[in-house]
Amino acid sequence: MFRKLTSLLIISLSVEAWSRAPGTHSQLRSELQKVSKGNLVEWVNGFVTASMPSRMVGTPGHAKARDFLIAEIRKLDAKSSGTLTVSALPAQVEAIKKFYQNDFDAKLEGKVPSSHPEYVKWKRFTEHMKDVAEARKSYPVENIVWEKAGLDAGKVLVVSAHYDTISHDKKTLMIDERSPMPGANYNASGVAAALGLVKVLANVDLNYSVRIVFLDWQGIGFHGSELFARELSASGKKVFGVVNLEMLGQDTSFFDKTKKTGNLSVYHRDLPEESRWVRRLVEHGSKMTSKVNFEAKASGFEFSDNIRFWEAGFLSATFSQNWEDDFNPKFYQTSQDTPETLNHETLWHAFQYVGGSVGGVLLDLTK
Repeated sequence: MFRKLTSLLIISLSVEAWSRAPGTHSQLRSELQKVSKGNLVEWVNGFVTASMPSRMVGTPGHAKARDFLIAEIRKLDAKSSGTLTVSALPAQVEAIKKFYQNDFDAKLEGKVPSSHPEYVKWKRFTEHMKDVAEARKSYPVENIVWEKAGLDAGKVLVVSAHYDTISHDKKTLMIDERSPMPGANYNASGVAAALGLVKVLANVDLNYSVRIVFLDWQGIGFHGSELFARELSASGKKVFGVVNLEMLGQDTSFFDKTKKTGNLSVYHRDLPEESRWVRRLVEHGSKMTSKVNFEAKASGFEFSDNIRFWEAGFLSATFSQNWEDDFNPKFYQTSQDTPETLNHETLWHAFQYVGGSVGGVLLDLTK
């Protein structure tokens, strides 16, 4: 009887040990599947509903979005295995203005005649965004960071997802602040996936540290990631890279040029070190699910927070929808970007894939 009880105890301890620190991709998959499709849908719906009609910086919905995330992270990490911090940094408006001006100068100034309609449109947009930044200079940049230390606390993997919204008129590029900006895909989908990672990683031991950051001020000069990247540079930690989550719920066969679903993308630069790192992420992620595939694209993607991490010298890759083959402008940054338009199955499998990429690195998985 004693030997039987001892055997049972050893088996029990063994199961408990790997559940705290999965040692294989199969064991990690089991942990990730504790986040259900229903969990992700609930987070998207709850986040969008709590912050309606808009999460644009300076609106009541923006503050409600922040409070929703803080409360949800505390629930998901009820044992406080990680540390939750919220920044309240002053917006550096002149830096934002310089960002827009530099972008205009690089792409249009001296290259397109000043009388050309495209020059006029983008010149107006540049001045408009400077004015938008100036009008919001009294609002702080509130990045929300959940960090969990690993055995080697000096090495860290960052996961980012912005939580604010913005909406531009497709013809004039001006912001219509009166328009609803539900932002279900942009970027409640990425936020939901990041919350799922908090839930999983709060309950496993890690070889390395992880910082999951919900970025503010993305719609205005990617300023939240700019300030966070500066903090990261000053932290003194070795950063593996930044896994950026942007719009993971848009996936159709109707709009898709190839008439397929599940063909998503991970965007990065055509640099040897970053390409190798992305291949490693893809290798881990592909072991979690066959329902979606994130194709690595070395396109130098300019439409998300990855650019600010690149500027600061970090490796960064954006996991997103397929912008080339399945981009639907009807929903992008419009009032029609509602939870009902998302492909919930794709969102869940995208989470599994990203979770495998992140967990594989943090746990040093080889089998």
